[in-house]
Amino acid sequence: MSGSSVERALACEDALQGLDARQVAKIERASYVWNTLGGLVNAFQSVIMLMVLMRVSTPAVAGVFTIAYANANLFLNLGKYGMRSFQVSDVRQAYTFGAYLRSRVITTAAMVAVSCAYLAFSAVTLDYSADKVLVVLVMGLFKAVDAVEDVYFGNFQQVGRLDVAGRLVTARVASSIVVFGVGVVLSGDLLAPLAIATVYTALFLVAALAYARRRYDLPRGDRRIAPGSVVDLLKTCFPLFLAAFLLFYIGNAPKYAIDACLGDVEQAYYGFIAMPVFIVGLLASFVYNPIITPMSRFWDEGRAGEFLRMFLVQVGVVIAITAVCDLGAYLIGLPVLGWLYNADLSPYLVELLVLVSGGGLYALTTLFTLGITIMRNQRQLVWGYVLVAMAAMVVSNPVASRWGIAGASWEYFVLMAALSLCFGIIFAVGFARASRKRGRHCSR
Repeated sequence: MSGSSVERALACEDALQGLDARQVAKIERASYVWNTLGGLVNAFQSVIMLMVLMRVSTPAVAGVFTIAYANANLFLNLGKYGMRSFQVSDVRQAYTFGAYLRSRVITTAAMVAVSCAYLAFSAVTLDYSADKVLVVLVMGLFKAVDAVEDVYFGNFQQVGRLDVAGRLVTARVASSIVVFGVGVVLSGDLLAPLAIATVYTALFLVAALAYARRRYDLPRGDRRIAPGSVVDLLKTCFPLFLAAFLLFYIGNAPKYAIDACLGDVEQAYYGFIAMPVFIVGLLASFVYNPIITPMSRFWDEGRAGEFLRMFLVQVGVVIAITAVCDLGAYLIGLPVLGWLYNADLSPYLVELLVLVSGGGLYALTTLFTLGITIMRNQRQLVWGYVLVAMAAMVVSNPVASRWGIAGASWEYFVLMAALSLCFGIIFAVGFARASRKRGRHCSR
């Protein structure tokens, strides 16, 4: 480790020095609270926007919104580049904040360019209307703001101020939902309110970052960029990007198949019953996101037993959350969703339960990916994602064409089961190998 790296690591360790124990505990509590609120608002963004839209528009327009949101989030994985967990777990500050920021400029530009190219291809092959093209395009810009925000808030979390990040993301996303909702109600349209919300959310982020700089001296870190560090960072995180991108594609493969083989109305109804999938993942992320840094320190300091115990607790929590969500979906899921979206969903109980269970498997997959990343075995992720993604590309359209929404729901479950099994094995093998290697070093 170089002298400058040591200095940056010590700076990170000292980020909260100067505060007494009570102040540090207060910041940690606030971090949990605001991270939870920010995650809730972010996860329910599409739910609330779609709920408002369904009360003034048609299921076909809701279907356009659903596929636009799915496309935007697919390419958001390119913008974020899977880098947040790597940045937050970079406890030795191997890369400067300047390197992270420069890399994010590159990936966000690539996000916009690639999403536009894909939109042009889809518009031609799937015969999109002009209005649908514009909605998908603007939605991509709307989510590009999230990619820029993520690198700044990753730094906030890295230096112990996740509470500040949580407050700002909660305010930005919540207020942008209000702007969109008011616009939809007043205009009865989708495109114009979405464009206004996109401009608003970008301006809000600029103001929020200025406030964080003035009030909290954030972001912190060296803005200098060592020669070759940005390229090296992009190469290092490429497996994480590919994993996140393919995971999102696999999770949304049923939506793309419905878009290709069925119609906007079917897309809307699938989106309605798939909504609880995100609740499972959201609740799970509340538990494990704030402990990324502690788990990283356990692993970095060679405390493998404590790392494994903390990780296995998260696995148990994800399983428990999934069980509770399955029970809730069975008892009240369809009436609640039907009320939210002003639609009759009574024929879809089995599909709802299948999707919620698949959401639990998705959360497990994400957790295993996090653990593998902390152990710095992220390159092992790629082949599992590639194989399952190839399977999804082959089976998605035939399954949706033959069995409709039911087939799409079962496809989601099977794909998530394959991923969680694959990465559970990779995690276990990687942990065992690392433990044996460390044991040999200690015996010397």
